[in-house]
Amino acid sequence: MSGRALTDARSRPAPPVIKWTGSKRSQAHHIFKQFPPYNRYFEPFVGSGALLYLAARPGTVAGDIYEPLIELWCLIQTDVEVVIHDYAQQWRRLQQDLPAYFYQVRDRFNLKPNPLDLLFLTRTCVNGITRFNYRGQFNNSFHLSRRGLVPERFASIAEAWHRAIQGVAFVCQDYAETLAEASAGDFVYLDPPYAGNKQRYAKNLDAERFFAVLESLNRRGVRWALSFDGKRGLQDYTHPVPKELYKQHVLVTSGNSAVGKVLNAVVEVVDESLYMNY
Repeated sequence: MSGRALTDARSRPAPPVIKWTGSKRSQAHHIFKQFPPYNRYFEPFVGSGALLYLAARPGTVAGDIYEPLIELWCLIQTDVEVVIHDYAQQWRRLQQDLPAYFYQVRDRFNLKPNPLDLLFLTRTCVNGITRFNYRGQFNNSFHLSRRGLVPERFASIAEAWHRAIQGVAFVCQDYAETLAEASAGDFVYLDPPYAGNKQRYAKNLDAERFFAVLESLNRRGVRWALSFDGKRGLQDYTHPVPKELYKQHVLVTSGNSAVGKVLNAVVEVVDESLYMNY
């Protein structure tokens, strides 16, 4: 694909190849417009990579501490045909044995986590909400009214991502380790587990340690943008960020809360905080 064609493809919303709770797909273009010029791009909490799709260039570093997720990104980057073939096979088995096959895969994954089963589960669970219990086991259910994205459509999305992430270094490590190599002229987008989120594979974010890492980036002249807690409906979940760390704070509307709809049968508009140190 030519550089111009890739730019045109990225002008549209990022098609989600991996479903992930907290995805910034609906906000991606608005957030991306706030990005300053940069040399290298870092995304230490990559998740479903909605911003990565827009911002990635050779030399980009994307990370997470969840090994099956990073293994999946590496497969999409280096061996996308394997990903496409496995999804198609699992999708067809699901159509033949609804919903039992989903729960077979979920049990298999929880016994031995692996990237391809993770992909299948995220694409077929209720509202694409990737949810884990306190033991780190995937515990969302099958979405009875949906049978998963058809393989032909999934293949085109996976191939688009395969092209977009060439030259990206995917690392499975703590965010502080990922950011240790960022320097002046680089840019970091952070989308960590939110303070109010308790249904994830990772332990709660140590806010004091996290803010110390942001302070370190400031001292090194690294620009960053941070998506963090905000508001849902009438509830204010804004988590205090030390004012000396950032120069701008805006609220970005991300649509309605899928989690709130599933868990509480309530439709609530979500506004998330975006902090910037420039």
